Amino acid sequence: MFKLLLPYEVPASVLDKYKDTFEFVGAVDGKEEISMDEAKELIRDCDAIFSMRVFPIPEELLACGEKLRVVTNHGVGYDHIDVAACSRRGILAINTPQAVCEPTAEFTMALLLGITKGITMFDRNLRRDRVCNIGVFFDRDILLYGKTVGIVGFGRIGQAVARRLQGFGVKIVYYDPIRQPAEREAELGVEYRSFDELIAQADVITCHLPLTEQTRHLISFPEFAKMKPEAYLINAARGPIVEEAALMDALKTKKIRGAATDVFEFEPNISEEMAGIENLIITPHVGASVLEAKLNMVDEALTGAYEALSGTRPHNLINGEIWDSRKGK
Repeated sequence: MFKLLLPYEVPASVLDKYKDTFEFVGAVDGKEEISMDEAKELIRDCDAIFSMRVFPIPEELLACGEKLRVVTNHGVGYDHIDVAACSRRGILAINTPQAVCEPTAEFTMALLLGITKGITMFDRNLRRDRVCNIGVFFDRDILLYGKTVGIVGFGRIGQAVARRLQGFGVKIVYYDPIRQPAEREAELGVEYRSFDELIAQADVITCHLPLTEQTRHLISFPEFAKMKPEAYLINAARGPIVEEAALMDALKTKKIRGAATDVFEFEPNISEEMAGIENLIITPHVGASVLEAKLNMVDEALTGAYEALSGTRPHNLINGEIWDSRKGK
C-alpha cells in the first residue's frame, strides 16, 4: 500500500475506492486542511502528495519528501507546482487533463454567450429597475452568426470549445504553437492563423493556453491595440496570460467591446476597479467547479498516481521525460 498526503480534505465518497491502494494522511478524519509546516513533516515518508491550486508545492516541500515519487494535481493547470524541481528530483508530476476538459469548455461557452448577449448586465439592471425597459435600437451586444471566433490554445479544451461552436454559424480560427494536421482541422471546421492574425481578425477571442514564461502577459497593451473595437475577450485559462492593467485600459477606453474572465492576474483577490467595470463578466475561477467534475478530477489524479507508483505510464504525466529517461527511451 502506498502512502499519499492530502493537504486538503477530499470527499470520502471518491476516496473509498482507493482504500486498499493508498493510506491517506494529512487532512483526514474530519480535518479540513493542514499547514505547510505539517505537510513538511508528514511528507517525509509519503510516496505521493495530492496537490490543489490553493496549496503550492515549492521545492522546499519536495525536499522534505525522502520517499516522494509522485505529485498528483487536482486540475489541469499546474503553475502552483515547481515542476522543474520535481524533474530535478526525479519526481513525476501528474494532472487531470481529461476530467477538466468538458466542464471548462461548457463554462467557456457560458462566458462567451453571457458577455456577447449581455446576460448579466440585463439581469443586474432588471433586478435594480424592476421594469422591462430597453431601447428599440439599443446597441451593445452582437449576433454571433457569421462572426469569427478565435481560439488561442488548441489543446483538449480549445478543441472542445471548437466542437461546441460548430452549431453557431461562426467561422472558427485558432492559434497554437503546434498546428493540427489538416484532417483534424477539417474535422473541427477550423482554420489556422498566426497569433497576430487571429487577434486582428476575430470578433471573439477565447484563451486556453497554459501559463508559462512564454505565455505570461501574452495579451497586453500592444495586442489590445490590434483587436477590433467590437471584439470580445474570454479568458478561462490562467489570469496572468492577460495583463490586467491592459485589460482594464482596453475596456475603459473602448479598445474592445467587452470581456469575460474566470481567472485573474492577482488571484484570489480582484481590484475595486475591475469589480466596477460594466462591460466585464467576472467569475471566481469556477470553470470546472461542478461537483461531478471535481470528483472525476480526484479520480483521474489518484488513478494516475497509482499507475505511476505501480510501474505503468499514466496518460496524464506532465514531465514525461523523467519516465522516459528511466525506461531508456
